[in-house]
Amino acid sequence: MIAVVRCAAVFVVALCLECECATALAQAARNKVVKPFGFDTSREGEYTSGALRADWPSVEFGEPKGRAFIVRDDRTHGRVLRVSYPQGSVGPGEGGMQFLVKLPPADEYWLSYLVKFEEGFDFRKGGKLPGLTSGGSRFTGGKKPENGEGWSARYMWREAGVPEIYLYYVDMPGEWGQGIVFKDVKFEPGRWHRLIQHIRVNRPDKADGLLEAWFDDKQVLSRNDLRLRIGNQGQIDSFYFSTFHGGQGDEWAPSVDSFARYDDFLLDVKRPAFIKP
Repeated sequence: MIAVVRCAAVFVVALCLECECATALAQAARNKVVKPFGFDTSREGEYTSGALRADWPSVEFGEPKGRAFIVRDDRTHGRVLRVSYPQGSVGPGEGGMQFLVKLPPADEYWLSYLVKFEEGFDFRKGGKLPGLTSGGSRFTGGKKPENGEGWSARYMWREAGVPEIYLYYVDMPGEWGQGIVFKDVKFEPGRWHRLIQHIRVNRPDKADGLLEAWFDDKQVLSRNDLRLRIGNQGQIDSFYFSTFHGGQGDEWAPSVDSFARYDDFLLDVKRPAFIKP
């Protein structure tokens, strides 16, 4: 009897230690989420696959395809990432750049970064910008998460530089993503803009998912009625750097070579200190 009790005690202690270890590992993973990151230590010139993987160790896939460069911007921003969108390009195979960074799965994340469209940038009908996702890049390009197993929340620019959240999720009304337009703001070529995204997935049996966005420190979106997932699946697990013109068709293609710059990325489970409550 004593032996049984001792074995049970050892099992309980081992189980507790295992739980504590798992909790510690999870916390360590959360603490290792991408902190404020720029390109000041990056070498100027072409941004290669090797440089990409060195900067983003948890990148799952990505190929700059000769369309990304580290350039010097100004005294304030130093070195930044410059992405090209060639004349006539539509889709990620022809213009822009894509890579996917895996994140420790969590119910809540904050994403912040700076983007500047260079003077002369041709917005045409629109294009994609980076955002948070669940399921990596799976739920994009017309792929609806029919069973609530994931979602994606990239940004888009529309004609004349009007910004929006472009959301794929189980309750989206059509075949393609649902655009949620930001009112009274727009991208201005030649100017840096800060985009902030805050997502908290819904409780398994509720439609209470939270989606918030800020444009240049002005809150432009707040929704707390979204069903982003069904059940316990669909945690936030990826940052999808996805930018290109399109849509589909020549009417989306830029009429001139166009360029955008990116800097100061932040991904965290905690509210960034610079965002006022």
